[in-house]
Amino acid sequence: MNNPRFVVPRRALASRLERDTGSGTERSDRRPLRAKPLTRRYEAAALMRDGSLYSFSRIAPAIPVFEQAFSAFARGTLISTDHGAMAVEDLVPGDVLETLDNGPQTLIWAGSMTLYPASIPGQVPCPGPVRVPADSFGPGRPAHDTVLGPHARLLQHFNRSVGREAVFVPVADLIDENSAIRLSPATPVQVYHLGLRRHATLRAGGLEVESYHPGTSVDTLDVDMRGLFLALFPHIRDGSGFGAPLHPQRPFPGMNFRVDAA
Repeated sequence: MNNPRFVVPRRALASRLERDTGSGTERSDRRPLRAKPLTRRYEAAALMRDGSLYSFSRIAPAIPVFEQAFSAFARGTLISTDHGAMAVEDLVPGDVLETLDNGPQTLIWAGSMTLYPASIPGQVPCPGPVRVPADSFGPGRPAHDTVLGPHARLLQHFNRSVGREAVFVPVADLIDENSAIRLSPATPVQVYHLGLRRHATLRAGGLEVESYHPGTSVDTLDVDMRGLFLALFPHIRDGSGFGAPLHPQRPFPGMNFRVDAA
């Protein structure tokens, strides 16, 4: 994004880390110091309420709830907009995206982070991206091989006794080495996520992928961590600013909660 960036102060994170690790001096009770939490760099841009664009880079905890907010689309993924398909890395808050559910919607927030191979020392590992070959889920779904981030959710429909239910399913649940394949890139990969004012289904290379919504994952964080997390979304005042989820969300592997639509 070709916008000025402002580095947000890291006092809240530093305070949290100090409480977790101590000041670095020997503790009088000689209990072992707790391990320092792993962190990574997150970058984002948000369309503020006054119409201004706020871009920033922040160091924050490298834990799933944070990482899931930044890793649905790999660099180069084509997103449908009102001006045709655009690469996800070229999108800027204020652009208008096509949605399956509610027609054109304004992009409010865009975040990104870097996935590093496990072979690179000193970097926090994360599941690799997922390649979805052309026509894996039907003609034109996707139209071309498409690489998604490890925390993308795809819209799937299931037959129920009361009819068909639409559910957002993690792409990781669909990995079968045929229609969805986990990749292990030898070099870093930039991944992204996109947020709208309302939870929606985006069109990504012919696939139906959800826009960002945290569901109840924020409720798993303590007060300090919740503050650090919400600071990554400066356009909202609190967790209610994400609105209600559009469809139920199946939890990511390793997470034990499910989010139901309102």
